Amino acid sequence: MLELQELYVGYKNKTVLKNINGVIGEGELLALIGPNGAGKTTLLKTIAGLQEPLSGRVLIDGKNPRALKPQKRAGLLSFLFQGNRLGGFADWSLTVREMVAQGRFHQRGLWGKETKADREAVEKALAEADLTHFAEKSITELSGGEFQRALIARTMAQGANLILLDEPASNLDPKYALLVMDLVRKLTARGAAALVTLHDLSLVSLYADRVGVAAREAFVLGSPEDMLKEELLEDVFEIKGFFRKVPFH
Repeated sequence: MLELQELYVGYKNKTVLKNINGVIGEGELLALIGPNGAGKTTLLKTIAGLQEPLSGRVLIDGKNPRALKPQKRAGLLSFLFQGNRLGGFADWSLTVREMVAQGRFHQRGLWGKETKADREAVEKALAEADLTHFAEKSITELSGGEFQRALIARTMAQGANLILLDEPASNLDPKYALLVMDLVRKLTARGAAALVTLHDLSLVSLYADRVGVAAREAFVLGSPEDMLKEELLEDVFEIKGFFRKVPFH
């Protein structure tokens, strides 16, 4: 599904993460953790083809995402940015159904005619996200948790096999955080691979198949059992004693 080969990411005059190697397979949920500024979002942008790697390769189903036209890339991957609510949606007069239907644009083009398959995909996504009763509601009237579910429903309708989510559970109460992560798990149960940045390590422990730790230009992949060890977390987050009091297993 996704292969990273000797990947270095960052900006013109700064390397953020270096020498990343790994394969993420179908049905896998990989949680990305690390302190703020460690490069997690930069890595997601590079994987999505929105930012050129400093060196190395990103392959999605054997293809370089930067070599694909946007419509083709949308068929392969979906990227839910951090803070998407502030990214232009708040002033749009869209209903929940209309926003979820945006996930089908790559199938038919911006002005293409909606097909029966499009409508069925949207209705199925609304139902799976428990948003059918909100379908005609304006997105500006949604709570934070409802809005995040609507964004993930749009991803469900899109049907991409690689899902990149940047802090989808941030600023949500525990109930909505769990609902959002349950939706991500529905996507991986269909065979999609998901890369999710998370700050709540309890969610990492509950949902992740593997964990990627980013800190001080290094990136390490491993099992939740290995990556959530007290000693490693204290080193990564530079906090002594805290993780002894807050177990994650």
